[in-house]
Amino acid sequence: MKRGCLGNLLFAFVALIVFGASSYFWFNFFVKGKSLPTPNLIGRSVADAKAICSDLGLNLAVDPSSRRNSDKVPAGNIVWQNKEAGTANLMKRGATIKVELSAGPLVLRVPELNGQTPRTALLRLGQQNLKLGNLAYVDLDGPQGIIAADPPSGTVVQGQTGVSMLVAAPPTPAAYIMPDLIDHPLDEVRPALEARGLNVSNVKFEGYPGIRDGIIIRQFPQRGAPVSGRDAITVVVSRQEETSIMEQPPPPQPAGPLLGTATTTH
Repeated sequence: MKRGCLGNLLFAFVALIVFGASSYFWFNFFVKGKSLPTPNLIGRSVADAKAICSDLGLNLAVDPSSRRNSDKVPAGNIVWQNKEAGTANLMKRGATIKVELSAGPLVLRVPELNGQTPRTALLRLGQQNLKLGNLAYVDLDGPQGIIAADPPSGTVVQGQTGVSMLVAAPPTPAAYIMPDLIDHPLDEVRPALEARGLNVSNVKFEGYPGIRDGIIIRQFPQRGAPVSGRDAITVVVSRQEETSIMEQPPPPQPAGPLLGTATTTH
């Protein structure tokens, strides 16, 4: 009884070995024997690739609508194939390898930036895989924006090249030391300041006992503070009836006695 069971087990083991060996043999004969490793066509010309595929019994399909930039593969040669090369990837005879051709190195040119704002120029540089170099400003009348770039527009450059820009900006107004306006008449102060490009834009009237109408009783900025045409000057002027108004500056008039009290800063 035991010998019968042992014989059956031995028979089953031998049958399993024979089946495995037979399967391996027929797989190599029918399947692997008619397959071959995928050839490496990267870097080859189309003519060479066709010759290789013809010798191996494979078909070559070139995609005419798509090209890829490459710094390593010359333009017109194969830069990509849909089957990875090597013995680990087998192909049957008659199969097709699809390939794409190289467009050569990616050519980057500095874009046209003249007249654009620095912010717009920075966005355009980023889109071209370039970056900002040095940024300098120059005071100029007339159109504002970028007036020069280094390297100049149209120059062929490598990726991440820095582009420096010169930007035209409105001339910086002259700066002054704020004079003491207290106890001076507004009618004299305003034209004297505006003759130097300073703006008395905010005027408030308040009642103040013992002071006649039209005399400045408070000011901002305070005496000694730096001030330019970009700053708004506020004064509080005496008047019997207190009001709070915003006045428009009158046309510039010849400077009065206060003219010499506004000192230019350098």
